[in-house]
Amino acid sequence: MDLEKIFYNTIDEFNNSQNEYEIEKDDSFLIIGGGSVLDSLATVNFFTRLEKNLYKISKKEVDIINSIFSLNKEKITLKELLDFLKDSSSK
Repeated sequence: MDLEKIFYNTIDEFNNSQNEYEIEKDDSFLIIGGGSVLDSLATVNFFTRLEKNLYKISKKEVDIINSIFSLNKEKITLKELLDFLKDSSSK
């Protein structure tokens, strides 16, 4: 299973797991930063699910939370997150 498929399946899983927040499958959807519809707990919940799903498939542990926050960016979109994961997985 490729990274993009895992990524978008995890979005579906997150959206179906609760009713308060919804991640839109839109490149410009803001995951982190002012204006994001997700609070910090929802963001961590999504990242944790994504880490777990990536591990199930690749058997490689990925620390998305610390890696993303070490970028020191005020805002991160869905596209930027996916591009970051693609870059990280190719190393």
